[in-house]
Amino acid sequence: MADQARWFVAVPRIHCAAYPDQDLLPIEPPQPGETIGEFKLRAEDAGDTLFLFLCREADDEIDADEYVARLDRAMRDIASVRDAFHPR
Repeated sequence: MADQARWFVAVPRIHCAAYPDQDLLPIEPPQPGETIGEFKLRAEDAGDTLFLFLCREADDEIDADEYVARLDRAMRDIASVRDAFHPR
């Protein structure tokens, strides 16, 4: 359970550090100790649905490995839709 609590607090900071052009998002960075559940609510006001998707996926009873697996699935889904518009 302690690992899950650390996950919920670490994810918002990781997202903001890694997200391209995060400094353009019209929300404040996560506060110390702010959980992904709390941050996700503020992310709704950012107007960036990809960023919101990332936050929502992370706000679940998962660990980093499952989160990366979900991101991999999402990337495959996006590639399939992209290919429908612009086949290789």
